[in-house]
Amino acid sequence: MPAEQPIRMLFWAREEFGTYRVDIDVLFGRELIGRGHEIDFVMQAATPDVEPGAHAWCGRTVYVGRAAGQGTVARFLRHLYVFWHDLRCLRLARADRYDAIQFRDKFLIAAIGILVARLRGLKYFYWLSFPYPEDDFLRARTGATRYPLLVRMRGHLAAWLLYRWILPRATHSFVQSAQMKQDIVARGVAPECMTPVPMGIDLNDIPRETRTQDARPDGAFVVGYLGTLTADRHLEVLIDMLAELRNGGAAARLLLIGDAIERADREALIERAQALGVADHLEITGMLPRVQALQMIRQVHVAMSPYFPNPLLLSTSPTKLVEYLALGIPVVASEHPEQRAILRVTRAGVCAPWGSRHFARSVRWLMGRSGEELKSMGERGQSWVREHRTYKRIADDLEQQYTELLFSSPDRRNRGMIVDG
Repeated sequence: MPAEQPIRMLFWAREEFGTYRVDIDVLFGRELIGRGHEIDFVMQAATPDVEPGAHAWCGRTVYVGRAAGQGTVARFLRHLYVFWHDLRCLRLARADRYDAIQFRDKFLIAAIGILVARLRGLKYFYWLSFPYPEDDFLRARTGATRYPLLVRMRGHLAAWLLYRWILPRATHSFVQSAQMKQDIVARGVAPECMTPVPMGIDLNDIPRETRTQDARPDGAFVVGYLGTLTADRHLEVLIDMLAELRNGGAAARLLLIGDAIERADREALIERAQALGVADHLEITGMLPRVQALQMIRQVHVAMSPYFPNPLLLSTSPTKLVEYLALGIPVVASEHPEQRAILRVTRAGVCAPWGSRHFARSVRWLMGRSGEELKSMGERGQSWVREHRTYKRIADDLEQQYTELLFSSPDRRNRGMIVDG
């Protein structure tokens, strides 16, 4: 249904075109634009074969800048291309075309955008999905970059622009989680000027048939994980957990649905399982089509959502847990602010400290629950996701927030709502 008063906005996104991020494709493309809102985007081409210029997308326009090639020189050229394209597109930000401009995870051009918005009478929104300045500091400190000095300097510049210039002057800002909001408030930004918008679920991806546990000939209790197997996920903790369970007499199996980009990462998990004597109780599927992967994970008894305790990740919004809950699967999740809050509300699983013994103890506790109890956990999780974390629901809240910020009286603005309810 077309909006009564459409949101007219030009949105600079860090993501490249074409994007596959659901919080852009679904939340903005399918939901908000689909409701009649007039939202155009500024992005950079993902690859050199994407033609620069105006591209039609979801009935609106994406202004695409040229991509750089491969190699060290091209990497530096890419930054120049991006900035120049972003800068040129500021000429499109006029009050006769838009009511607001928004920047996502950008810093220098977003700082300039503040001045443009004020000069042209536009509202200014900012969207932060990840603590990029802090990530630069960590990478420079740990040597996880070829140019630590440059990365550290970039981090300091981005932090100053973000926390001293952009966020204090924005009409309103959108952040990834309640934890991220708290972190930014601690830096002196007013809490009423920020709204957490967590990641959600597109229910069109979720199989509709009734969930049933996979019938194993050995009667094993199947613990599953769906996602990438790259080394930075530290999934050896799940192999160690399996060994803890088996050594304790539990008839458990571990199903890993996914693969690693580097073959060595997958092989390392297999070698660890062999060394611990549990390789016969481990299954790794490799990459599967999404529909098939979701159908497979929904057959397990319990799903794992391990989130390595990196301080930078505490303010993120994990989607894995929400995906499992949408499928009706009881979950064991590692300690993380958002995962802990969700499981406290839903009572759809166990939140445990990071570590194989903690995970094994949690799985063992769930193994002691009856089939009816596990089913009730799954149903509570599904109900909560449908009420709070579908992109339709998130879009409802976001649409209302934008509308009040743009068109309502000042005393009704900046409510800082949180869509988790």
